[in-house]
Amino acid sequence: MTFKAGLLAVFALLFSALPATAQEVVYLWDRGQPGFEARKDIPEQHAEWWWRSINNPSLTVLRPDPAKASRAAVIVVPGGGHRDLVFGEEGLKPAQYLQSQGVTAFALKYVLAREPGSPYSIQGDAQADLLRAIRYVRAHAADYDIDPDKIGVMGFSAGGELTSLVSFTPQGGTPNAADPIDRIDARPDFLIEIYPGPLGIPTSLDRAPPPAFFLSAYDDPMAVADFDMILKLYKKYPEVPYELHVLSGDGHGFNMGDRSKRKAVRDWPARLADWLTDMGYLAK
Repeated sequence: MTFKAGLLAVFALLFSALPATAQEVVYLWDRGQPGFEARKDIPEQHAEWWWRSINNPSLTVLRPDPAKASRAAVIVVPGGGHRDLVFGEEGLKPAQYLQSQGVTAFALKYVLAREPGSPYSIQGDAQADLLRAIRYVRAHAADYDIDPDKIGVMGFSAGGELTSLVSFTPQGGTPNAADPIDRIDARPDFLIEIYPGPLGIPTSLDRAPPPAFFLSAYDDPMAVADFDMILKLYKKYPEVPYELHVLSGDGHGFNMGDRSKRKAVRDWPARLADWLTDMGYLAK
């Protein structure tokens, strides 16, 4: 064996011992989103930080190390103003962080209603993607070894609008639906919103909202104003626990905080892990 071949063999052995980040992609509908089946095979576009042309909505699944696994699941809904999808920084990265904490994470790619030429709507089609994702995860809870009553949603910016749309109103299934997945309740069991947009926040509720973790920066006027509306809803239900963090800066779109000069912003994912722990979602 040559020195070069031996060196390559050593590197191969070292890298084979490293834990792999398990990922799989699941498409939400076999034939594409209902009403838009003909668009299913239009290819996605991706460059730099954005993804566009999402026409076959999907979940990227990240399973935790079995030694650390809890039975909680979180569907991560990235932002991007419904024009782009910030799938790397606000989809995969948070999913990987949750995976490291023992959570089974699902990063959602949903249709973009404000992309130029888009035939989709936010409250019809993008919302339908998240509802379908929750139903899919709950229907396959046994396959992923998760508790069907510990399924949360985590939304950033425009993704926070979708999580609001599904969290604050009843989302019961259709009892006689041909697809069994559509018969399942799609209301999440807990809510995580990071600098959310304004859509989906109702003025009143017909029942208590799910436990929640909210986080934004004080100089993000949109998210802070939205939290004022959300907190009015939660104050009507004192038995529902929520946690609110307003950081000292960095505006809107700081993602997982890893590029920030502010320690509190860099460390905010740890505050989420604390909350998940205190709520019992990370218990093995």
